Amino acid sequence: MNIKVCIILPKLAIGGAEMHVLSLLGHLDTSRFTVSLMCLAPGNAQTEAEASRHVESFTIAHFRLRNLPVSFSKMVRFLKAGKFDIVHCHLPYAASIGRLAGRCAGVPVIVTTEHGKFLGKPWHYLLFERMLNVITDARICVSRDILEIRAKREGTPARKLFYIPNGVDTAAFMAPKRSHASVMAEFGWEPSDPLVIAVGRLEPEKNYELLIQAIDQLRSRFPSIRCLLVGDGTRREALARLVDSLEITGHVKFAAARNDVADLLGAASIFVLPSLKEGLPISLLEAMAAGRAIVATSVGGIPETIRSGESGLLVPSGDADALAAAIARLLVDEELRARLGKAAATDAEREYDIENVVGRIEDLYEWLYRNKVKA
Repeated sequence: MNIKVCIILPKLAIGGAEMHVLSLLGHLDTSRFTVSLMCLAPGNAQTEAEASRHVESFTIAHFRLRNLPVSFSKMVRFLKAGKFDIVHCHLPYAASIGRLAGRCAGVPVIVTTEHGKFLGKPWHYLLFERMLNVITDARICVSRDILEIRAKREGTPARKLFYIPNGVDTAAFMAPKRSHASVMAEFGWEPSDPLVIAVGRLEPEKNYELLIQAIDQLRSRFPSIRCLLVGDGTRREALARLVDSLEITGHVKFAAARNDVADLLGAASIFVLPSLKEGLPISLLEAMAAGRAIVATSVGGIPETIRSGESGLLVPSGDADALAAAIARLLVDEELRARLGKAAATDAEREYDIENVVGRIEDLYEWLYRNKVKA
């Protein structure tokens, strides 16, 4: 039995959902599944090249709302020609268009992965989601709070909701390729300097202003503290201005989105996630796999993942004093850092290793296929 799957997402950018898709493509069992990829728009060339290595076909639909009938019909024709058994959509934009195109093309099984809460959906979008529930066979939720939102706010039947978390290649983050000294030297820092790292999109919901404020509080107590913000986004310039205004440019530096995050995490003392809202961030799982001591805000799927005081420290969202205090606690207690990091790595390997996560998705694919296609 070989099941044909088409995965649809807006574009292959550098982000948690996109990296999850890339991992999925790289680990699906090709003896059981033939996978194609459709993006609605061009994305990151390097990520697209990596994805192309793992799929039978890769197409960019060049979807345009201003030319909706033509764009939509091209998608439907692609899905019909591929004779797919399953369409699996990621992120709201692609999930809306992809589900409709899949149904029009006669694809038997329609699946989405729900990567975030998306509480800002207006009432008409929520109504549309309730209508789409009828043609959707499964909505995979990466955290249990997202699952509850899809049930309560969007009326998705319980039988169509499945909790499967994000996953990462834990082995890759347990063995960084570069030395600690090499990473620190790249940014002009001493190997003995304590390094706090944050990895993610520089967007409002990540609230990196809070981390910068915490570093400003800590620099008098820890004069050699360093902070590295890794990622791109719309808040890049505003965050840089804040760093300048606080006169902490020697303490805080920015690095664009990179493909050597395992090395950067390996050099860090502490990983910080100060978000206002989250689903289950890939960067958190990567930090866990790397065995870093973690400080994170208690939002979204984070409290499901981090056991405060056991595998990390959780603080209230928006509280710079609490964030600074948690970072300080870890900086002065090396034994606590090591204990929390070890527990986080154990949890990552047991619960979030990509092989286990993909196996659960494969099992769901087969179950849906047998019930819809082979029934």
